Amino acid sequence: SLLISCQFESVWLFSFDVNKPPRACEDYWSEFRHCKSFKNWFHHYYTYGTVPSCQQWKEDYHNCREWEKHRGTEAKEALRRSEKIRVAEQRNFIPVWQLRQEPPRDWHVPLNQEKPQDS
Repeated sequence: SLLISCQFESVWLFSFDVNKPPRACEDYWSEFRHCKSFKNWFHHYYTYGTVPSCQQWKEDYHNCREWEKHRGTEAKEALRRSEKIRVAEQRNFIPVWQLRQEPPRDWHVPLNQEKPQDS
């Protein structure tokens, strides 16, 4: 069977068989349930000022089920388009800081343990 992989800056995002959905259908349902949770709504509203739109997760779940049960080509293409968009959106979020390739040269030096001076 043919396998397709997607790599972004040396991090493997997903690898999937072209005859199966990119994720398990339960993953889409789990993401939808998480998206609809009060905790997520509160966090999203606090962070962005809007409630999250969870419709895409629900559509992806239904497309995944359609693909698995009936091998629907429309569902297959819709799910692949959705995954491509999701991966492209992740590229918009740049890291806050760069990850180190090695520890600092003086990592083994003890920290300054002086007692604070009373004023």
